[in-house]
Amino acid sequence: MADSVRLLIARLLASVGADPFEDPDPEVASVLADAAGRLGPYVGAAWLPDQTLRISSRPGPPVEPVVVSEPGDVSAVLEAAVNIGGEMLPGATAVRFDLDLDAPAVDERTRPHLGASHVGSIHVPTAARIAVLVGPGVVRAGAVDQLREFAERAGLPVVNTWGAKGVFDWQSPHHAGTAGLQERDFELCGFEDVDLIIAVGVDPEESPRHRWALAPVVDVDPVALAPLAAAWDRPPDIPERPEIYTAMSAVVMPMFEQPGTPPHAVAQLKAALPPGGIAIADPGPAGFWVARTFPTSELGSVVVPATIAPGFAAAAAVVAGLRGRPAVAVTTAPTDETTRAVLDSAARRGVDVDLRVWDENIDWSCLDSLVAVAGNVVAWT
Repeated sequence: MADSVRLLIARLLASVGADPFEDPDPEVASVLADAAGRLGPYVGAAWLPDQTLRISSRPGPPVEPVVVSEPGDVSAVLEAAVNIGGEMLPGATAVRFDLDLDAPAVDERTRPHLGASHVGSIHVPTAARIAVLVGPGVVRAGAVDQLREFAERAGLPVVNTWGAKGVFDWQSPHHAGTAGLQERDFELCGFEDVDLIIAVGVDPEESPRHRWALAPVVDVDPVALAPLAAAWDRPPDIPERPEIYTAMSAVVMPMFEQPGTPPHAVAQLKAALPPGGIAIADPGPAGFWVARTFPTSELGSVVVPATIAPGFAAAAAVVAGLRGRPAVAVTTAPTDETTRAVLDSAARRGVDVDLRVWDENIDWSCLDSLVAVAGNVVAWT
């Protein structure tokens, strides 16, 4: 007997590591799926009312679903949805199955695939001044080792957006700082003064192109980093950190020792994480300070999403807990309704969530010192 549509969907999702969430509250199910996809390495999924399946790797509002009414269309549409949710850059989609899920299925594929990539090459004049910017796409593509090889071969510092925190240890000479959070970040990175910007896996939701493309840009697919390193024919430079690193360090480092400041709270967050743990923060004041000041020494140990969805930090901590990974979530007071609903869901699932709520005891005026250096916050606007 042929599998049912329901079993076909389950098999196709399982083949890409997605185990759909279900919850009496569809908003909770959605944010759990978003969190699972954002944590990776697989897409997240959730069953919602009306036989709608959300497939996602970024938090955000509901999306208009694609409607499937014929069993023969299930595998092709689901493949396309998985590709959107599992591309190099985060995305979200939904499929509504307007058919009997227990009807016989027509399986036209054996396994969805997670998008396609191409390999390119570039030639860089010996005297050219170069900047490198990387985003979360390099992490999602599994190309961090190739990035490190390229940076070592070329002798270049690398600026990362906050979705790529941890591609280098914060003390590495190749770590040039985290950018995209404030309006003058890329100016302080020196991007106006270079001859070429090499961009790898930058998410426009984190850093729209017009903010950082202040010189000619070459976009390099993450899978092209290894051949680019192998073909690099310029003598290696001596990595020199830009002003964003030095200026921010001068302001932030003293605050790590000052109780009541956000960097001090970040230092406590760092100290609370065991090896392999993950710090997760909601966008906004908490997310800003975690993204800006968390001293990352382990890839994947910090997650602050590029898009806003209530309850994300708590939901990501639930997902981490279900995977057996220690996590600390951070949000700001007052706690929103979705976060409270996620905590209720966590209790039903037997998952303990370490949620830190930063409130009026934090001296938020510390932001003024950073604004004086790099301008107003532009993240999540």
